[in-house]
Amino acid sequence: MHDKHRQSPETSDSAREKKPAGNARFSNQSGKKSKARSHEPKRPRKVTRDYLMNYATWYLERFAASRARLETLMRGKIRLSVAEHGTDPEEAVQWMNSVLSVCEKAGFINDDAYAKGRARSLLRRGKALRVIAADLSARGIASDQVDAALTELRAEADDAAYEEVRGTDPNIAAAAAYARRRRLGPWRRSDIRDEKREKDMAALARQGFGYDTATRIINSEIEELEDLLSMIDGI
Repeated sequence: MHDKHRQSPETSDSAREKKPAGNARFSNQSGKKSKARSHEPKRPRKVTRDYLMNYATWYLERFAASRARLETLMRGKIRLSVAEHGTDPEEAVQWMNSVLSVCEKAGFINDDAYAKGRARSLLRRGKALRVIAADLSARGIASDQVDAALTELRAEADDAAYEEVRGTDPNIAAAAAYARRRRLGPWRRSDIRDEKREKDMAALARQGFGYDTATRIINSEIEELEDLLSMIDGI
């Protein structure tokens, strides 16, 4: 029969050990120091070309990233290696550029595809076009690639399945998606909707939506926004 009070071998052995003689206070302090030593930060790895290649592969298998993002991460590794191991920074940067070129040629990093995919994802989450543009720029995407990503969003809106919303400004659909996600305007309980109107308008304004767009969404009923939401869900 299983004894619920049975201890692990490690616990049993330690329980049988006698307490060390000497000052208990000193013993406790010594234990604290040992514990502190076990939590010391790991020493940074020494950077080589193979290490950077392995790191880039590992990262890109898990996350979508722009070239600039991956470069920033690898520069951080190089900086630590230079400080800790005396790595030649110029040689390390050459390795990094070589790895980035390999990743681009293999299609592991593609800023055009990354920009379009992220722009589409942000729009579905209810982000205004200017917020999307700022996000992409902050991630190191070139201005022409940002413009191309936004142009594609507008083109997809023009090709919407529902004729009633075909050609609608994607900002309006994004505002509807944000209101739905945050339960604003028509998604509020009817007994507090009027009371929260100004607060909801301000919430949309903070997300980068203009007054006319915010007014249209907050004053609408859910049924009036269904086609818009279907459009953005299909982008």
